[in-house]
Amino acid sequence: MSQRRIFKSKAYRKQEIKDVLKSLFVSEIIQPSPILWIVSPWISDIEIIDNTSGNFDFIEPAWGNRNVYLSEVIVKIMLNGGRINIVTSNDEHNNSFLKKLTKLSKSKDVLQNIRIEKVEKLHTKGILSNSFYLHGSMNITFNGIDINDEQINLETSKESIADASLAFKKFYEGML
Repeated sequence: MSQRRIFKSKAYRKQEIKDVLKSLFVSEIIQPSPILWIVSPWISDIEIIDNTSGNFDFIEPAWGNRNVYLSEVIVKIMLNGGRINIVTSNDEHNNSFLKKLTKLSKSKDVLQNIRIEKVEKLHTKGILSNSFYLHGSMNITFNGIDINDEQINLETSKESIADASLAFKKFYEGML
């Protein structure tokens, strides 16, 4: 299967998108892409990995039995050799996440592996690695994942990934 489509609402298939995000980010921690793109007009430090049972201690024992947030997951990807490009809107909502991510990246000496760009008019939403392209209507926020009705596509074909990679480079790389 090279494409999976998820239609979710507050009450329907919410856990499915959480599981997809967890799986994709865990795969990036284990084997980071040369560049992971996160493009979202609004972005928050959402819970990505539920480690309350300790099932993910093999990835990072220091996390302990608790929920692990996006900023921590991104830093772990960079500690394992990944580079991250984040493109988001120039909206105050994003500032607390970006400040926390920058501070954590600096404290772990991986700040050089992240590039952040704020743009005025951004509507595109997607997470792109060398093995998947997740895109659709969902922002990377609590409301996007837990509340709003959203449609999300997960594509794994080489053609879809290459097409998205070319577009992201064309639209955003010159900004970063």
